[in-house]
Amino acid sequence: MKIVLFIAILLISATINAQTCDCKKEFLYIKDFIEKNFAGSNDKVNAISKQAYEKTCKELLNLSRGKFSSDNCILIISQYLDQFKSHHIGFLPNFTAKIDTAFVNQRPVFEISNKKLKTLRQSSSWEGIYYHTHDSSYKIAVIKDKTPLHDYVGVIIESKLPTWKKGLLKFEAKLVNDSFLYGITYNTFHRPKFDGFNLHDNNNMITGDWRREGSTKKPNPPASIIVRPPQIDSKKLSDKTFYIKISSFDPNNRATIDSILKANEDLLKTTPNLILDLRNNGGGSDFSWEPIVPYLYTSPIKTFGVDILATEANISGWKKYLENENLSAENKNELREKITKMEKDKGHWVNIENDQIDSSLTPQLYPKKIAILINKRCGSSTEEFLLVARQSSKVILLGENSIGNLDYSNVVQIPFSCFPYTLLYATTRSRRVNFHQGIDDIGIAPDYYLKVNSDWIDEALKVLEK
Repeated sequence: MKIVLFIAILLISATINAQTCDCKKEFLYIKDFIEKNFAGSNDKVNAISKQAYEKTCKELLNLSRGKFSSDNCILIISQYLDQFKSHHIGFLPNFTAKIDTAFVNQRPVFEISNKKLKTLRQSSSWEGIYYHTHDSSYKIAVIKDKTPLHDYVGVIIESKLPTWKKGLLKFEAKLVNDSFLYGITYNTFHRPKFDGFNLHDNNNMITGDWRREGSTKKPNPPASIIVRPPQIDSKKLSDKTFYIKISSFDPNNRATIDSILKANEDLLKTTPNLILDLRNNGGGSDFSWEPIVPYLYTSPIKTFGVDILATEANISGWKKYLENENLSAENKNELREKITKMEKDKGHWVNIENDQIDSSLTPQLYPKKIAILINKRCGSSTEEFLLVARQSSKVILLGENSIGNLDYSNVVQIPFSCFPYTLLYATTRSRRVNFHQGIDDIGIAPDYYLKVNSDWIDEALKVLEK
């Protein structure tokens, strides 16, 4: 049984004041730690070239010595981590949920002229005026402002909250491509967090529920009255097709997935078609999707093995997962065996998962065809499932490429040396990278691409029942 560890972040209070931290020391600490412990460090640096990596690091180190480096340090570190282009590396805040008045008072204020605001209201690019669809407290202006730390900023232009005055930054980010920014968002308490921003819905929406002012689409209802769809659901669509939706493979969902499959066992064994809707499923644990595999199995399943960089920090991170109450006794025993292998060969790459060919299952007559709906928010353990599923002659993938976030996996966490944040990073490397079959930044392609605005379930029905 293969284990893909999941993140279980516990945010705890921290009494450290960021103003007392030295940004240069923190930057060098994170840089040294990542280079020694992140499983994708060498591959990622080689991909951008050692020279380009060192040039960027030198520029960021110079910024970390600046007069206002303490205020910008989290942004400087996010720029450093962004070089690795991995969704399995980042950080989370780790401090008490309260506003530091001294920090707020020293934040820079952006002045935007009325003439510029008028121009922004006519824009259809990233620049523009946006309101928050779930929180009427804010309105922001997104403007282009190219500096070593950001290309665009989101500036408060209207606020009902006294702690968020006009001119304060709500976010700042670098341009990755025409529709994606990467940087930080300042939360309610003015503390920065790692974030990414997509421009979508005909350039009228920014991820995070910021809608362009004047767009024709009606705003969403307040968050307090939004009815969230269940993470796991099922229904019969027709006499020929059954439907299962799974929005997360979080290990806590394993019991629900089991119960859905058992409750509908007779239908699954007699219905020709199955639609498995995995849209927006960012992953979790292989443990959660294992019960689905018998229904799609048609031939031996091949999987690449995994190596771990057996450093003290990585071993310590893995030991913490033994405290997870959701792991079965069997999985904990496997985990202990892997940790023992690491401890015997510290400082080296250790094979903790062999390449495998699993022929232990028996093909089932039903379902005969399985359509799996995927989109660009499918990642991590969900992609591991897709690599297994697409080996079945029953399976058809429909939608769009997955996110591409699996080659470097099994995330652990450590605190920053001084600033109140927790660093997250991957400890393992898939051996498919050795055979040029990596999927990071590429994703898993569907057999049929679907238009974003079409009814994907209806499209799947057409493919299955035509």
